[in-house]
Parts: sequence; structure tokens; C-alpha cells
Amino acid sequence: MIVSCALFDPRRWWRDLTGVWADTRLIVIIAQIAAIYAAILIPFKAGIPLIPGFVELRPANAIPIVASLLFGPAAAWGSGIGNIIGDCFGTLGPASVFGFLGNFFFGYFPYLMWGHLGWLSSGRPPMVKSWRQGLEYGLICVVASGVCAGIIGWGVELLGLLPFLVLAPAIFFNNIVMGLFLGPPLLGFLYPRVQRWHLRYEDILPYLIPRVDSCESSNTPTPNNNSLSLPQEGTNSPLLTCRDFSFSYSRNTTPALHNMTFTIAVGEFVMLLGRSGSGKSTLCYACNGLIPQMIPGKFSGKVHVCGNDTQTFPVWKGAKYVGLVFQDFETQLIGTTVGAELRHPLEYREVPLSLHEINRRIEQVLSTLGLEVELDRDPLRMSGGQRQRLVMASVLVQEPRVLILDEPSSDLDPASRKRLQLTLEELKSKGLSVLMTEQDHGDFQLVDRVILLDEGRVIWDGQPNALLANPELMRQGGIRPLPITECFEDFDCEPLPLTLEQAWAYSEKLQLMVDPPAEVLNDTVRFGIPVFPRENQIAPIIQVEDVSFGYDEFPVLQDIYCDIYPGEFLALVGANGSGKSTLARLLNGLLVPTDGRILVDGLDTLTTSMKEMARRVGLVFQNPDHQIFADTVWEEVAFGAKNLGCSQEEIGDRVQQSLKAVGLPFEEKSDLDPFSLRKGERQRVAVASILATQPTVLIFDEPTTGLDASETDRMMGMIRELHREGHTIVMITHSMSLVAAHAQRCLLMAKGEIIGDGSPRDIFRDSVLVRRASLEVPAIPQFSQRWGYTLLTVNEVKASLRAKVL
Repeated sequence: MIVSCALFDPRRWWRDLTGVWADTRLIVIIAQIAAIYAAILIPFKAGIPLIPGFVELRPANAIPIVASLLFGPAAAWGSGIGNIIGDCFGTLGPASVFGFLGNFFFGYFPYLMWGHLGWLSSGRPPMVKSWRQGLEYGLICVVASGVCAGIIGWGVELLGLLPFLVLAPAIFFNNIVMGLFLGPPLLGFLYPRVQRWHLRYEDILPYLIPRVDSCESSNTPTPNNNSLSLPQEGTNSPLLTCRDFSFSYSRNTTPALHNMTFTIAVGEFVMLLGRSGSGKSTLCYACNGLIPQMIPGKFSGKVHVCGNDTQTFPVWKGAKYVGLVFQDFETQLIGTTVGAELRHPLEYREVPLSLHEINRRIEQVLSTLGLEVELDRDPLRMSGGQRQRLVMASVLVQEPRVLILDEPSSDLDPASRKRLQLTLEELKSKGLSVLMTEQDHGDFQLVDRVILLDEGRVIWDGQPNALLANPELMRQGGIRPLPITECFEDFDCEPLPLTLEQAWAYSEKLQLMVDPPAEVLNDTVRFGIPVFPRENQIAPIIQVEDVSFGYDEFPVLQDIYCDIYPGEFLALVGANGSGKSTLARLLNGLLVPTDGRILVDGLDTLTTSMKEMARRVGLVFQNPDHQIFADTVWEEVAFGAKNLGCSQEEIGDRVQQSLKAVGLPFEEKSDLDPFSLRKGERQRVAVASILATQPTVLIFDEPTTGLDASETDRMMGMIRELHREGHTIVMITHSMSLVAAHAQRCLLMAKGEIIGDGSPRDIFRDSVLVRRASLEVPAIPQFSQRWGYTLLTVNEVKASLRAKVL
């Protein structure tokens, strides 16, 4: 038999056509197909009323076939609904019922037939790249077009509107021509992208609903998944249980997680540590059912939350019990205002809340997180740290039993981080269980237990202080040890100090003092060469003169004045919302001042074109995904050079040089989709795209956000090398340890003003000034200030520690 019997299996038809409505992704795809199909149909809806598909020109008729091969039965619904929408603009009538049915099956049969034509099937993906794929596509196009034409022709004749032999051939011919002419190139363009993002129907199908063969029966009772069985207070039942859990992403041969087994009790705070790629985010997604219900892959073992299996319990039902804040928190923002963002998860609950209760929860969560913003504020007009707290608020407003935070501190300044710690401490005291991933150990004082992951395996599980006292194990897991602890590794200390007080006590015990040599104080230890004060006669490359700026009625900067000099490594430092990122966009002309002016190389940003500004100042965004847009790394890096009018030969040279400068191998990476790369690599692509325009000044907005210790070292090493090559560097950050290690000069910002300007030693020497900016002096300067010096790095302390002279 040529045609597979699966084509005529009513169980499969029922499962396919009803199952698509159980998955949000497929519902969105249905809506998109309907909208696109209708939008292309509407301009051509003219001619004989009541008879859809007869005289109108329909280039859209390729869409049902292409969509069917990509999205399966979602295309059937989308095509049928889209045709009805199109009929509303010219041919809506009784015959539209048959138009819906004809287009419905026109969008369903290609999916049913591909790969089920016996020896006529190509055995390849649904694209036209070989003669066998072309033959299979052609046959499917003929059959699907015939079914569509037959249903509409029969229905219209049944209504007595037009003979079958007049209408059906016209529809059939139109479908065939458009399907054969437009379908193959559309498939060639769309299929690789849909496959890359795992949106094919075959990718989603295994996770739609539990599959039960209708030919089988079972007397085994099934659990009731419509109710959540929460552990009772006072019991020893864990809220989260992970047992022999392993997972591999689709098309990845290496498992992301191997045999994970652990539990989290009521009110327990567990931190997952590990380098990027160790499996932390994967475990978070599994704990609320995103894996495997919405992210396909090979799943084994069990993950239970509140006594329910995350493989089968619907994600939307469990959302109010298991709150998850993504590492890329921007993807969770959906509201156009702060109020809309917080009300949305409360307005669509199974049991509706009163308006009073909704307002009470919103007010409480904003107060708890210290998010003092108006409810009508646009989230896109807020700083990155404020947006992150808003996302956390939208999760906490649902009052979940388990809170899962994927690197929540990555975008927070010290003051915001302290507020987060207090919030988590309060939530923990109320019995909330917390699972939090991090790249470092900044929140250990709250943690009951630490699990260290590496390559998807648990390499350590125990008390936080035991891990902190073992810097070698931390390095093995890709975690940066405590700087204070590193200072004493070469001394006979057991256990190693973990706090400033312990470090001072060990210094007294070992009769040590800080007495820095000249090469420490002149920055030779920090930079490898001494750094001398700039000459006064050097003209600034950027002049900021009494600049103010605001978004609508929200003032951001007030009366900013500063100069930036050629060859500087300048750190722009301040708390979230202090105006750092806004000032950066003013420096490269993306924004223009509401008052005052900015001169770059003598050119006023208000009157200079963006093309000219791009030659002088390059800005690398905090989130590289807001900057990257091209299909390949090569196209992304080449874009800026093309806009500057460079020749093809020069563009190629600039792309190669830029990728080499950021440490990305041209042959290996240039043809890849930049969004398939890891975040650290995407940031390097963003830097390379700026370098290709060959600007003099490079501005990096929070360049290490979300990077682990090794990725941070690579990123900062690259920036230091660009500085040595002659670029002026402006680094925006709230990480004082980065400032201490790399910056020559600091501009300290608070509430839209510059409150401090000097070297890192000068700035850190004034702890009152630093606290005024809602920041903290790092541990190393605090440790050394006991002896009257302000040291900045571990190496400086090691070079300065010596025995006391008795």
C-alpha cells in the first residue's frame, strides 16, 4: 500500500484537531496564521458575492500548504478561520461555511500526507531541496488542492449558486499555481528558523497532553490533576522532590542534567551554584513544568512540586503555586504599565479575586520589594534593575508556595540586592520555599544549603560556609572565591577567614600588616604598567555641558557636567535608576539632551547624523539580544560597516578583524545564527559589530551581567586589550569589584547627578560618598583601610601583606 493507514486513523484526527487548543504556543500560531492568511486575502476579495475563492486572485493560497507542513493541524484551524475573516471583506455568505471547510482541510492534508506516501515519500524534512522532495511536495499540493476545490465546489453547487464543474477547476488551478510557485521558497526560508526554535508541530506534539491509546483500557485509577495537593503545615513532606532526573534538549546528544536527586523542605532556602551551562536554568524550568511540557527533549526520572508530577500537571494551573523568575527576565514583561503587569496574573485565576484583594496584594508587593514607581509607569522607561524587580513582583503577587529565582541578583546594585535579601528573608520566615541559582555567593547569609553543579551533575551539596572555606573547590565549579579568603590562601590558616572581622583577627594572630610597595600605589600591580596622571593640555574627546534629560514627565539627569579624555578607562558607577544607561545613550547620540549639549570630537550630538556619530562612539547594550538582529554572525558584524558605505572587500576585512579582536574564530562562528550562541558569545558578537565601524570611544553597558567567573574574566580581558590598542573605554556598572580591578577613573552617579569624580582609590577612600550612591565599598579596600591604605585587588593585598616590625 502506498498511502499509510495513519492518514485515515480517526483517533489521530481527533487528537490532532482538538489537542492544538491545549497548548498556548499552538493557539498563538493559529492566530498568526489566520491573521496573515486573511491579511493577504482581503485586498483581493472582489467579484461574485457568496462564492469564496472563485474570481479573486489568491497568492495567499500557498500559506495553508506551507503552514501545514510546519505547524500541522494548527494550520488547518488558522487557514479556515483566516478565510472566514477574509470573506468578511467581500464574499461572506452561506458558502463561506464550505470555504472554511475547504481551507481547513487544505491546511490539514499536507501535514497528514508528508512522510506517509510509502515509497513515494522522500524521507526528508518538508522542503524542496531534491527531486524526491519536489515530487512528494507536488503530489501533496495536487491532493490538498483537489480536496479544497472539491469541498467548496460541492457546497456551492448544493446551495444552487454555481455548478461544480465551473467553480472547482478554477479553485483547483489557483491553488496548484500558487502552491507550486510560492510554496517551495517560503518553506526554504521558514523551515530552518521554525526548526531552530523548536516550534514545529512535531516538536510540540509529545508534550501537548498525556497520550492514551483508545484501543487500550485500564482499570488503574488516574490521579486527579485538577487539584493541587499541598503539603500540610507541620508535616515533613518536602515541597519539591527531584528523583533520578535527567534531561537532554532536542538535538543535543549531551544531557543537560544527569541523575539529579534532592529535596527542598517547607521554608528551606537552597541555592544552586555553577558556571554557565552547568544545568541550573534547566533544573528551574523542570520545577514548574516548562520542561518537558513546553521545552522538548528527553526526560527521565521524576520532579514533583507540592506532591504533583510536573510532567503532567498543567503549567498554567501550577503557576500560582510555583513562581519562576527567568534569568532573562525581560521575556516575562507583558504589560504596558506597571499596574497592568501586576494585575494581569491576578485577573485570570480560576477563583477570581476581589478588586480590594488585588489592590492589597499589589501595594504589599511593591512595598516589600522597595519598588517605588507609579502604577501608570511604562516598564520600558525603567532601569534594568527596576524591571527585574517588577517581574519578581508579578510572581510574588500570586503568593506562591515555592519561589524559583534564576540569577535574580545579576542586574541589581548593592542597595537593591540588600532589599532582595530582606524580602527573601521575610518570605522564608513565612514558610516559602526558595530555590535560587546564582553565579556567585553574595546571598549566602540567607541560604540553608548549597548545591554546586558542573556539567549537569552535583559535585557538592552542603552548608554554605563549608564551601566558602574551600576556594579550590569553588574554582573547580567555576565560582569565584571570596576575595578575603584568597588573600590568606598562602598563609597557615585553618579554616580560612570568611569575613572582614575574621581576616583582621588572623592578621593580628599571624602578626601581619599592610605596607604596600610603590608598584601597588602606582597601579603597576593592577595594570602591569604604572599609570600616570594625564597631561592637562590634552583636549577631551567628549564634553558634557550642563546636560539634563527626562522621559516625558520623568526627569532622569540634572545638570550633568563632565569631560572624557582620549585613552581613558572610565567607569560610570551608580545604583539602578541613577541615570547611567541614559547618559550612555546621550553620549553616542541615540538620545539628545533636553537642556545643555554634548560634544563628541567637537561635534554636537544634536546636529550630527547618527552615521557620523557611529564613526566615533560605539555603544554595546546591556542586553546583547536588544542589539542583535541578523541571521548570521557575519551579517550582524558587517551591518555597521555596510551602513558606512565600505566596499565589500573592506567589509570582509573588518568582519574578520572584529571577530578576531573579540576572540571568536571566523571560520567556526561566522555562519552561525548569533541567537544560537551562549550569552557571553552573543555579547562578543555585539562588541564585534560595533568594532567593525572602528569607533574611537567604546561604551559598555553592564558588560558582565549574567556571565560566570570565567566568562567575566574573558570579557574584561577583551575590554582591557581594546583599551591597550588605543580605544577610550566607558564602562557602566554597579559592580565595584570590576571598578577596583580595571578602571582608571570613576564617575559616581546618584539620582541623575554626578556626585564623585576620581580614581577608584579616591572614590573608595570615601565610604560616605559611596553609600550616598547606594553602593558599597568592596571588602578588599575595607580590609586594607585598617592600616590607612586603600588597596583594590587580591594581588595588591598579597603584594602588601608583610610581618610587623617589632
